Amino acid sequence: MKTILTSLLLAFVALAPALAQTTIDAKDILAKINRKETISYQNATITGDLDLTSLANRHEVREGSWKGDSPQFLSVVEVPLSFKNCIFKGKFLAYRTEDRDGKLLKVNNTVYNTDFTEAVTIEGCQFDDDAAFKYSTFNQRAIFTNNTFHDNALFKYAKFRNEADFSNSTFSDYADFKYAKFDESSSFQKAAFEQYADFKYTKFDERVDFSQARFTRIADFKYTKLPRGTNFDDTRFSGSADFKYTTLDGRKFSPNGR
Repeated sequence: MKTILTSLLLAFVALAPALAQTTIDAKDILAKINRKETISYQNATITGDLDLTSLANRHEVREGSWKGDSPQFLSVVEVPLSFKNCIFKGKFLAYRTEDRDGKLLKVNNTVYNTDFTEAVTIEGCQFDDDAAFKYSTFNQRAIFTNNTFHDNALFKYAKFRNEADFSNSTFSDYADFKYAKFDESSSFQKAAFEQYADFKYTKFDERVDFSQARFTRIADFKYTKLPRGTNFDDTRFSGSADFKYTTLDGRKFSPNGR
């Protein structure tokens, strides 16, 4: 028995470092991205804002104009990103705006956003602050499964060129997928939307799975384009749901006759 207990103790000691939550400064991650190193973290707490809009390769893609057009700058993450069982204490920013004070004419804010050329995998993570991916293009797989978004989850106008998966994720605040475009199959299976789920004008080119998803308050699918094979089996709408002008394979659609 003593030998068994000793073996178990040694195994636990060996395993403990892997289970422990390490603390990483967001600036260290940004430095690695700028060095084009693959990003892979597990069981880590990331402190500070992970601002991907200010990478070394940031460049201007649109100049501002007197007509009110916003200057726009783009950063590109050129390496795979993988975060598993991590906690983001600050903001996760692939989009932000900056006030343009002191101008004689009223113009829009400067826009900074980020594209991803390689796979993005964020699984079992917790976002304590905003997660902003507005206008981002994901060229490879975008996996956001089993996550908890405590604050706003902003994917408005995002483009998913490959598979996208948000299964089993919980959106505690505003989940904004308005005008997002999904080129390949996508999934929100068993996702929980506890506030406003905004899929207005969202376009899905391939099948999307909302089976067993839960919408607690507002589900807005107005003008959404859904393809053949879309799945709403056992989806629960506890609050208001708007499917006005929603189409499935080009025809008027509303789950459960709503």
